Amino acid sequence: MDIKTINDIRVILAEEIQKIREGQTTAANVNAITNATGKILSTIKLEIEYGKLIGTVPVIPFIASEKTKAIK
Repeated sequence: MDIKTINDIRVILAEEIQKIREGQTTAANVNAITNATGKILSTIKLEIEYGKLIGTVPVIPFIASEKTKAIK
């Protein structure tokens, strides 16, 4: 699965939760995925905060939803 949007991350995290419940993966694997996800989200947060500091609103396609795409 290509990870193109935040919704893709949500799907992956939900799938991993299900896999750990079913015993199909390890806690270490889920931890690695959630750690990487946290780092991705931290970079997005940093980009948003930087935009606030310089008075711009960054365009971040990764977090854009269909609703925000329609506004542009």
